[in-house]
Amino acid sequence: MHPYSVQNSTLEVYTMKVDWLEIFKAKRALWISDKDPRRPHALLSFKMHSSGFFNGRGIIADEPLLQRVATALVDQFILKGGDIECVDRVVGPQTGGRKLAEFIADAISGRRDKMCYWASPANTHIGDVRAMVFEDTDNTVTSGENILLCDDAINTGGSIELAAQVCEEGGGVVLPQLLCMVNRSGRQGVFGRLIVPLVDYPMPAWRASGCELCKDGSEAIQPKNPMNWARLNAHL
Repeated sequence: MHPYSVQNSTLEVYTMKVDWLEIFKAKRALWISDKDPRRPHALLSFKMHSSGFFNGRGIIADEPLLQRVATALVDQFILKGGDIECVDRVVGPQTGGRKLAEFIADAISGRRDKMCYWASPANTHIGDVRAMVFEDTDNTVTSGENILLCDDAINTGGSIELAAQVCEEGGGVVLPQLLCMVNRSGRQGVFGRLIVPLVDYPMPAWRASGCELCKDGSEAIQPKNPMNWARLNAHL
């Protein structure tokens, strides 16, 4: 039994009182369609359309809030049976998990007598195959380390699986949980790893030909564009 097991009941009561979905919406980081056809909807990667989108930039830029997020994710990890004593390093992809990994590692370090480190692999290509690589030699996985994965949001889990692969190539042992701010996948796990989210809210995606929102006249726009993000969140 790890030192924080005895606090699980206290953590659970506290966690239930925090409505992270509403916090993220108030920060205009989480958009969920109200199905009003006058409002556009999200155009995702690979030309998929969706009724929801999480833009973690606003959360990551707000360091006091990100610290709360990291602390809450460590709490959730413990509640799901995770042992913070066995985590040597937290790894999150550069696209959405770099700063989150750093803050989660700090939160873990603050609860025990030894440091927890972090690392963040970058996207690359080996031929035509997408992969990840650790570019920062001061923050990389070393052989035998236990690795806890994280990302801002989980959709298909493809990015987090690439992160897991580069960790294993470096000799790391990837733990069976992965932490995220928002799980939009509608699944409890991806690639055999349990998703531990703050917000668990399925956001379905469709091809253009099957998009229910397009059929009603809603326009699909890329949400990461700041002007488009403002359009998605505008009051009608």
